[in-house]
Amino acid sequence: MVIAGRADFSLFCVKPIYPALKVDNLLTQFLYQHKRLSLPGIGTFTTDGGSVQFDNDSDKELSQDLVNYIKTHTGKMQSLAISDLESFIMLNKQFLNIGKALYMEGIGTLVKTKEGDFEFTPGGVVTERLEDLRPTQPSAFDETAPRYDQQNVASRLIVIFLIVLTIGLVGWGAWYLFKQNSETNLPEQTAVPISEPEQDSLNIIPDSNTIMNPVDSLRNSDTSISRRPVTLAGSVETGRWKFIIEEAARGRALRRYDQLKTMGKSILMETSDSVTYKLYFSLPASPSDTARIRDSLKLFYNSKKVIVE
Repeated sequence: MVIAGRADFSLFCVKPIYPALKVDNLLTQFLYQHKRLSLPGIGTFTTDGGSVQFDNDSDKELSQDLVNYIKTHTGKMQSLAISDLESFIMLNKQFLNIGKALYMEGIGTLVKTKEGDFEFTPGGVVTERLEDLRPTQPSAFDETAPRYDQQNVASRLIVIFLIVLTIGLVGWGAWYLFKQNSETNLPEQTAVPISEPEQDSLNIIPDSNTIMNPVDSLRNSDTSISRRPVTLAGSVETGRWKFIIEEAARGRALRRYDQLKTMGKSILMETSDSVTYKLYFSLPASPSDTARIRDSLKLFYNSKKVIVE
């Protein structure tokens, strides 16, 4: 976010310092100053001060010198500088793949051949330099610059306190909701009373050859009834269910996993192919409660979809 004039919250706002320069212009100046420019996936440019040469081989990663150069001359954070470079490389590589030419002022023109390599045609040298582009005031991301104005320290402290308090209340509410759900999901067993046998069931028809004592017959009947197995109705089978709140690539999954762990969550992570990682909770629940727990997790963790396994 860019705010004209005075920045009240320097932690979140950045004042424009440098002239608006395109990435390709900065790449040209970087090549002139460092004599070598490698763009991963495209190739490597070199110069001896006169003409520019090109090699299809390139570094696998962006050089730190190039990242620092873009960061310095744009006033952006390192992550934004890397993002700008990666976007520039990705878009122009797509253009090259569909037959478009990549023209870089002061360097030359690249086209893709039928063999899959890039053919380079050197261009004219640009005499404009960046040495005169000096900052008029320190950047908000410069570690040597003051982070905020002294007059607004109290206001910022209040804002930070309110943010921390809000996060704490949300965390406490989530913990309380989870605890309530866990207690609700415990199965309850209902004892079923055993009804007394009816009098008619005790009537015994005497055998024509054997006459039994009625008292013994009643005693035997009571014994047989007491030995009948009792089945408890209303018991609910409970097991542990896997509630998958997110499936993501390795980088995103690790960041989300660390974030939830620092919040004290019992999050788990697994992968079967080292490409897609699953973040999930292992919770005890009955089959009838899985839908309610799934909806609660989806709402609280802002998940697009929660999968129950």
